[in-house]
Amino acid sequence: MIPKKQETGINGAVRIPVYLGPLIIPSLNEEPGAANNAQRAQSLLGDILNDRNDPMGLVNRRYKEVTDPSVEPVVSPDHPVITTHVIRPLREAKCCYVLGMPVACIAQAGLVGEMVALWRFRMLEPKLDGRVLDGELQKLLLEREFDKLGQEERVRILRALEVLDEEMIHAFGKLRALRRQYLHFMIDPAGQDVDADARMAYQLACKLVAKTLDVKYATGALLLPPRVMQFIRDIVNTTKPSASAPPDG
Repeated sequence: MIPKKQETGINGAVRIPVYLGPLIIPSLNEEPGAANNAQRAQSLLGDILNDRNDPMGLVNRRYKEVTDPSVEPVVSPDHPVITTHVIRPLREAKCCYVLGMPVACIAQAGLVGEMVALWRFRMLEPKLDGRVLDGELQKLLLEREFDKLGQEERVRILRALEVLDEEMIHAFGKLRALRRQYLHFMIDPAGQDVDADARMAYQLACKLVAKTLDVKYATGALLLPPRVMQFIRDIVNTTKPSASAPPDG
């Protein structure tokens, strides 16, 4: 909860409205006293949301607003690169929206878009005359390594190396534009529906992840495309179960 505005004198000459301790989180700044952990957690949630009346009701509503099973990835391989650089920031984007921080949601969703571009490039494993396009070759051909290029340039290169459908191209472009709008300019929030833009950014990031994973279902099994399987090969258990092993489930 942001402390209440007050008026104070500046050099004894004029009075202006100010926030006292704008970065203080009261529930963490004060001694616990007689409050138990559950009460402090409830207070903390109220402080974060700036709503002490019904913080759980607010987070439930915002969670339902942002959740869209039609675009969210249903399953993801527990691979360290995918989990750390793609799934975790995507989850953080959702948490930011739920906790009333839509601009932070847009920032994290934009990060996911950039990570997906890097991930797709790594899965392609492009080669030149049989030689893997390592950092040295990338600098020779692209002037900089792929990771150090701008997102627009990365997507342009991906389009040249693989087939990106129109939905993917649109998602990359729109997500980049939203991130740029909110993170690079001091726009007037009064003229923006920040929550709607945050939900859009999150859903675009979800689409990029889900379409890159491209999970299919067949005969009770999850099927991943060959390049994803190749990327996660270090965590794939190729040991065949013995005849006496009990069936899964």
